[in-house]
Amino acid sequence: MASLLTKKIDSIRSSSDKQPAHNGADPDSPPDLTTRARVRRRPIYLAIGVALVVVAVIGMLAAVSAMRATTDVLVLARDVQQGQIIESKDLTVKTVNVDADLGALSAGERGRVIGMSAGTRLPAGTVLMPAAVTDQVVPGEGLTMVGITVGYPHLPSEAILPGDMIRVVDTPREGDDPPVTGPINTKAQVYSTTTIAEAGETTLNLLVPEAEANWVAARAATKRVSIVLDNRVR
Repeated sequence: MASLLTKKIDSIRSSSDKQPAHNGADPDSPPDLTTRARVRRRPIYLAIGVALVVVAVIGMLAAVSAMRATTDVLVLARDVQQGQIIESKDLTVKTVNVDADLGALSAGERGRVIGMSAGTRLPAGTVLMPAAVTDQVVPGEGLTMVGITVGYPHLPSEAILPGDMIRVVDTPREGDDPPVTGPINTKAQVYSTTTIAEAGETTLNLLVPEAEANWVAARAATKRVSIVLDNRVR
């Protein structure tokens, strides 16, 4: 009996000498630095995320503001041919986004534009750019303007437009043999045109070299000319 009691006491003492467990971790092991670093990083990530959201919102507000910013620009109310003097009735005003005007002439420049010449053909609805108008005197140095009237049979079926480069070709009299050598011709640029429908004719105002103006005018008076369309490169 005494022997059993002694063994019991020894067993209790042995259990009390053991150290309590620390969730399976060694009490002498160093602290988990990785876990602490993750805890410290979380506020940094949160701050970066907030900053990105703020930048995105500011950019979106700026874009919306830019789209709402508008300006008034000059627009052609009707077709204007190359060389035609621009009148007040040729112009109207259109409101566009600031980014869309691309350097167009503003509505405030209307007074300056009136009286200038169209540098090229301008269809109705065209936003007027500075390069589309000119205040240069026509004809320029070394050129002469000659008006000739040509019947439809001596014109291309394609309509002749201001700005076209053409050749005025001397033609033989009706019933004559065709010329053996190349016919006399001169190059010219069409400045403006007027159609005379009832007569089946078109009057062309041509810019020709000054030295050839007399020949073109004299030959045109005989009606013995034909018009050849060369190109429409602007």
